[in-house]
Amino acid sequence: MNSIFYTVITLLLLTAVVLVLMRDFNKSSDDAVGQASPPPPPLSKEEGEDHFSLLMNAITPVWYWRVNHEYIDFLHATIKRMNMAELNSIPGLFDAQRRCSDLNSAVYKYYDNIKKRCLNGEKVSHSDLDVLNLRQCFREFSMEAYPALVVLVWPEYQRPMVKPEHV
Repeated sequence: MNSIFYTVITLLLLTAVVLVLMRDFNKSSDDAVGQASPPPPPLSKEEGEDHFSLLMNAITPVWYWRVNHEYIDFLHATIKRMNMAELNSIPGLFDAQRRCSDLNSAVYKYYDNIKKRCLNGEKVSHSDLDVLNLRQCFREFSMEAYPALVVLVWPEYQRPMVKPEHV
């Protein structure tokens, strides 16, 4: 009976020693990692501008600015010329226009925010939350919101369904 008791106590002590050593090892390795990789120096204003332009060229779809200009021309040619009776006669027009306007504003907001950060010396990565949100706004505006708005005003210009396997 005594041998079982001493064996259990010995195993518990060995386990405690191993856990303490593991904790100390993790602390020292975390300190070494923190010391080995100091934060990168901030970018100069010119480097920030270059980084910003490279980042925007990499994440902006090639068609986005064309769609954005079409949207602005569409607004001036249709919605801004409609009177209240015409606007109210098309169900969902106000909500579709507000969605497009909100997404368009969000694109410019994220764009300006990323530009400020780059000019302040920060190297913004492709996985940054603002960059991911900007990419989502690009896609949602040009692929969903704007085509849905056009269909409400000009149903005959509805975008045809394209199957990816046929492209």
